[in-house]
Amino acid sequence: MDETTKQFIFDRFFRASTGNLHDVKGYGIGLSLAKAIVEAHGGSIKVTSAVGKGSEFIVSLPLSV
Repeated sequence: MDETTKQFIFDRFFRASTGNLHDVKGYGIGLSLAKAIVEAHGGSIKVTSAVGKGSEFIVSLPLSV
């Protein structure tokens, strides 16, 4: 995904533009819920991405002992 899209992927109801295609399913809430859950547990979620190569999501959670 491009840099502009990466800025918004954790926003509720955001869906990346696919041009004039209307076959994308979903409501755009999955990543915002994932972020809320991770942050509620004291963690963080980050994304790295390269256009045409894929994306990597990194979830970090604190270790409780």
